[in-house]
Amino acid sequence: EISMNPKGHRPQEGQKRRILLVDDHPMIREGLLQLFAQDPDLELCAHTSSGHEALNLLDKLQPDLAIVDISLPDVNGIQLIKDLKIRRPGMSILALSMHDESVYAERAIRAGARGYIMKGEPAEKVLEGIRRVLAGEVYLSAKVASDVLSRLTGREPDKQEGLLASLSDRE
Repeated sequence: EISMNPKGHRPQEGQKRRILLVDDHPMIREGLLQLFAQDPDLELCAHTSSGHEALNLLDKLQPDLAIVDISLPDVNGIQLIKDLKIRRPGMSILALSMHDESVYAERAIRAGARGYIMKGEPAEKVLEGIRRVLAGEVYLSAKVASDVLSRLTGREPDKQEGLLASLSDRE
């Protein structure tokens, strides 16, 4: 089954979904490059360790998905997600991070990401997150999804959640 891409047209049979990877860890970039090389539907069209370079590549490459690390040397990953969403509103974004998802996942989603996945997850989970985000779904771990839904349904946040929610993205 072929899903609609963000531009609203169906990819042609055999056409790969283009991915822009923004991560400052060479091992992560190399690992994802190898993962995509084995997948007939996904193509890493570019990778960079710079958020500024990612913004420069965006219009030229027109990726279907951006995978963004939350911690980058030149920009805050949450701000980069916001900037990417402004520049290409229809593009899917998946946040990939080594940072605790209980702190950053909801902020990444509010910034415009469609999913959040920890770098320690196995390759199958990363691919599942990518596919679900490309299909227009939201991808979160079961724990984070449960926490978010609990808050939306009126459960009082615990003291730590209340303190975290009061911080700005930069803080």
